[in-house]
Amino acid sequence: MNYNINFQIAALIIVILLLYHFLTQKKLYNINARTFTYVLVLGGLYILLDLLSTLVFMNYRAEHETAILLVITIAYLFDVMLPYILYCCVCIISGEKQRKISGTSAVCTAITVVMLLLIMGNIKSGWFFYFDESGTFVTGSGYIFLYIYALAYAVLVIVSAIRNRGENITRKMGIVGEFLVLEGVCMVIQMYTQRLLLTGFGLALGLVFLYLTINNPGDYVDSITGVFDKQYFDKWIEEKLDKKAEFHLIATEFYMLKQVNKVYGSSVGDQMLIQAAQGIQEITGSSQVFRITGNCFLAVAESMAEYETNKQKMEEFFRKPFELNGEKIDFPAVICGIMDGGKMKHEDVILSYIEYLASLIKNTDETVVIQSDDRILEGFHYEKEVEQFLKTAVEQDLFEVYYQPIYWNKEERYITLEALSRLRHPNMGMIPPDVFIGIAEKQGMIAQVGLLQFRRVCRFVKEHEYLMKTLKNVKFNLSPSELLKTGHIQLLINMIREYGLSPRYFQFEITETVATEYSESFCQAVEDFQKAGIGLCLDDFGSGYANLNTVLKLPFSVVKMDRSLLTGVTCDEQAAVFYRSIVMVMQNMGYHIVAEGAETKEEVDLLQTWGVDMIQGYYFSRPLPENELLKLFDKE
Repeated sequence: MNYNINFQIAALIIVILLLYHFLTQKKLYNINARTFTYVLVLGGLYILLDLLSTLVFMNYRAEHETAILLVITIAYLFDVMLPYILYCCVCIISGEKQRKISGTSAVCTAITVVMLLLIMGNIKSGWFFYFDESGTFVTGSGYIFLYIYALAYAVLVIVSAIRNRGENITRKMGIVGEFLVLEGVCMVIQMYTQRLLLTGFGLALGLVFLYLTINNPGDYVDSITGVFDKQYFDKWIEEKLDKKAEFHLIATEFYMLKQVNKVYGSSVGDQMLIQAAQGIQEITGSSQVFRITGNCFLAVAESMAEYETNKQKMEEFFRKPFELNGEKIDFPAVICGIMDGGKMKHEDVILSYIEYLASLIKNTDETVVIQSDDRILEGFHYEKEVEQFLKTAVEQDLFEVYYQPIYWNKEERYITLEALSRLRHPNMGMIPPDVFIGIAEKQGMIAQVGLLQFRRVCRFVKEHEYLMKTLKNVKFNLSPSELLKTGHIQLLINMIREYGLSPRYFQFEITETVATEYSESFCQAVEDFQKAGIGLCLDDFGSGYANLNTVLKLPFSVVKMDRSLLTGVTCDEQAAVFYRSIVMVMQNMGYHIVAEGAETKEEVDLLQTWGVDMIQGYYFSRPLPENELLKLFDKE
């Protein structure tokens, strides 16, 4: 019989081109990519041998029967191996390869080995196929087992898809299912027509489909910089950690990207990132560079020598300005080095640790290298433990409120209180407020913490309302997240009404950063506070970008001078003149001034001489728990 081999030739060309493009693109160094490479190679060999065996059928010579049987046997060996490799590919897609070898996998391997041995023994046994005396190809009694074998693997794929249901896995399994349907249709057509050899062609089309939908390297490449994206990093690091392989990481965070975008435009920022990515790839000599966040790249080193060399070269590279359109632009970075990344054990821990390392570098406009060490790692684990405890603290309301009295110079007594959040860990003791508040903001829990704490304040004021005959108000801090959260301000106002308290008992402190960066949302919050009759205080004036224009636009009645402005006032005449001038200007504009951070008698004497209205600091009192605060006021 003459067969139509055109589809086999086309299939072979398709697979060769596919393999070439897959191997020459940016390499995906993970088990999924390696398995797909094996499938491509095996599929190409299968199609090639299928073509050769067809040509042998068409040009049969009795004297060459042994050689012909050998060619056909090799073709069937690949025929047996292909379903097994495809099944392994499915196991990897579903994540089963990351687990211990299951009984099913062991049985499949054993059955495949047996089938391979039977195929190799077919030359003598003729159990699967043979040529009769007239030279006609005859299928033996065992030929049916080849179909049963293939059908069994198809069933296993379906079972695996059902067992590993999940949005992403189900999508991938659906693609594999479509591949099997396509191959099945081609097999049916081939069985019906006899002459059209479509099995290999169906396989080639299926491999193209798998390449475009699951194994396309382009799907894992960042569209701007051309390096791998976080999606691929997640796959890559999971395999590295599972194998317990040695690797070291160098993260590069461009903390001034936001400023570059503001000054030069986002297109220039993108060009800077592209240059940075190219520089990192050239330095490392590797394609294993990832963009894990908008302004952070991650490079991998396989040895300590490579790690140290790359880290030094990257520091030198980013200390130099970038050139763009003839202009030199500084693009400094925080370079975070992590030796033995495998000790992190989990991908999310690695990313959190990189973020933690970068956060340790502040107030600099130069490229800085920070190297992980035991002390820093201990601090990171401390924060992670606090983060875990914080969830319990919110659920069980384990927070405390301390109150710091603020001294009124005019009547030489305490006139108001600032409510401050505190959290005590059963084993670690008191947790610094900046630590747990910062974590609460990052975790999106600061609004919950604020509501819990403000309820405590309302309860305390209600139980000791007589204090309000002496005190002007109680000040309570609001974070940017609380001001931006829809409906949060109204919850605070309703809580005051719930306890039947006067709005004048409270004054909300808002940092100057909020007032300058979140003006629209802030104005709405201010309007709600004004309608409710609640006062506002500008906190930490002088620590950031606030100016007199900001103060004039918003209805603050009190301005708190940041403690940093007090530095050196007792020994530096210029610092003293500067502080005194701000106090005079603010008071002439009708604002009451609170000086924060006074700790010595010399500072207090100067502040009183300059006519500062109120003083807050350790010189008068540290933040006190409720019982100690009550004792303090009982003495007055």
